[in-house]
Amino acid sequence: MLNDMTQIKKSSQYPFNVLEFDRIDLSAPVIFFTGDNGSGKSTLLKAIAYLTKSINLGRTNEDEINYGLGYKLSWSRILKKGYYFQSEDFYTYLMWAKDEIRENQEMLDNAEERHTNKTSLGYLLETGVHKYNRQSMSDIVDDFMKVSHGEGYITFFANRLRSQSLYLLDEPETPLSFQNQLSLLTLIHDYVEEGSQFVICTHSPILLAYPNAKIYYFNDKIEEVDYDAHPLVSEYRLFLNEPGRYMHHLFK
Repeated sequence: MLNDMTQIKKSSQYPFNVLEFDRIDLSAPVIFFTGDNGSGKSTLLKAIAYLTKSINLGRTNEDEINYGLGYKLSWSRILKKGYYFQSEDFYTYLMWAKDEIRENQEMLDNAEERHTNKTSLGYLLETGVHKYNRQSMSDIVDDFMKVSHGEGYITFFANRLRSQSLYLLDEPETPLSFQNQLSLLTLIHDYVEEGSQFVICTHSPILLAYPNAKIYYFNDKIEEVDYDAHPLVSEYRLFLNEPGRYMHHLFK
């Protein structure tokens, strides 16, 4: 399990100028990074993903920043390589699968045109590979299309969880209903019980309620806060208690 993160370089250059800290305690099974958009929480999560060589599910080709120049991690117990998971990765994955279906169909059509002997070993091998890949990707897409977006998202995430692993989640609540956020909490708890650790960026007061989680609030500085004292929680409570007052000020 991660123990802590220290900043070893002060700089005026991105990303090291986004936030400054000396040390952040990461010695909890579930850790939340919270704060407004642009506060630096996602940047710090990317740094952890880079330093732990976590698998990026987004299949992105972003230029890699050497976060190792500015930050250092320590471990109390080494975990298996896990995943860095952003809210849009499920959609990206489905688009990738659909592209694979299209590309394998094109290669299959090309092979059909090139091979005149439909009984040759070359024809059977080439077309067999493309047919298999096309069908495999079609099955993946079909399975997810049979359920709602939120249910598919939960299934996609659940299928990638393992014991004794590190998971870095960036706003996983985005496509989820209230009930599915509770389902996500159940999944997280199941794998915490099996020795995994989760570091999560979130705007969800539902996820923040996870028992004994360490909650960090990114503002002018990074500080640990209790659930009930968190601005996000108090603001949601105020709104839900008096939504009409907020609507009056918004639309008067």
